[in-house]
Amino acid sequence: MMKNRHVRHLIVTMLAFVVVGIFALVTLNLSFLNPIAQVVKDFSMTDIYYQILRDTGEPRESRAVTIVDMTELYSRRDLAHVLDNIGEAGAKVIGVDVVFEGLKEDTLGDAMILDVAKERKDVVFSYKLLNYVDDSLQYADAVHSFFTDSETVTEGFTNMERNLYGGMKRSLSLGRRCRGELVSSFILQVANLYAEREVMPLEDKDLNINFSPMRFPVVAPDSIVGNEGLVCDRIVLLGAMKDEYDMHYTPLGKMAGVELLAYSVQTLLQQKEVRKVSGFWLWVVSFVLVWLTQVMQGRYAAFVSRRRNRFARFYLGTTFVKGIVTFLWMALLMGVAFVVFAKWDVSFNLGWAFSAIAFLEAARGFYDACAHSWNKE
Repeated sequence: MMKNRHVRHLIVTMLAFVVVGIFALVTLNLSFLNPIAQVVKDFSMTDIYYQILRDTGEPRESRAVTIVDMTELYSRRDLAHVLDNIGEAGAKVIGVDVVFEGLKEDTLGDAMILDVAKERKDVVFSYKLLNYVDDSLQYADAVHSFFTDSETVTEGFTNMERNLYGGMKRSLSLGRRCRGELVSSFILQVANLYAEREVMPLEDKDLNINFSPMRFPVVAPDSIVGNEGLVCDRIVLLGAMKDEYDMHYTPLGKMAGVELLAYSVQTLLQQKEVRKVSGFWLWVVSFVLVWLTQVMQGRYAAFVSRRRNRFARFYLGTTFVKGIVTFLWMALLMGVAFVVFAKWDVSFNLGWAFSAIAFLEAARGFYDACAHSWNKE
């Protein structure tokens, strides 16, 4: 009897995952369900965790990164002047989130930017990688600032791939291959220059950004003088905070590209990259949680059936009450996962486990019907 019960729990758990797997295959392979498939792919439990963190406390202020908003700067001479002011205010590293493509009619502005590139070695310039080739897993072209052919500068790419449906930005590249060469990203160059060491090895991989809410001081270009305390010995990122084209969806909502870079640099400096449980261990833990839920639901059903009070037996056995009990159990699991995430920056995707738990009732019904039919024969 006991053996049969354990076998039933095991088979019901597997059936629940089979149903979820079939649903996932259908969703991902039918073209008219593409929007649903994209939502499923984009879902992450970390988004919920970040929302909880944001709603339960004041964000910490970064002691390393300041942003200078260049949204209203339209000429290169103004940008050069701002870069000089930032340097004179004592910034340790200046990150420029703009590519100076080609020469302009404003020759004075070109000359001033060129002078900055010549004289300042604490500046990291950005550039763009272009034309990704799927077959070779690398980019075929790049667009650099006009002066990089003649001057030795520190630079890194700032590419952020855009998905068809907008896409949630949770990671940025540490390195990518371009024309056979492994090149460094902007965020890795900035972090290395600030730390005066290699904070993370250069690899063709993504950094899982830690979006634990943080406030980065934002200084207007004409307010640098007088706000030296927010600039001196810090990383100063020069970028647009209000440019709609450079806005991205993140777990904390819509965010400017330069702020996304700030979170990435902060993650590198603090060595607090989010580690995601995936692959084999994700499935093992998910299976154990669903199996445990099935066992507990079975014991709950046995507990209800032993109630002598008819009303209590009927009330506790209703779908409504069983749903509440299951919801509380899932809330407990999410709470444990949140504590693990908040304390150790380890993210476990409970999506598959919760999906299978939702189908346990149907899986039990199917198993019992098959078992009943088999026993009759």
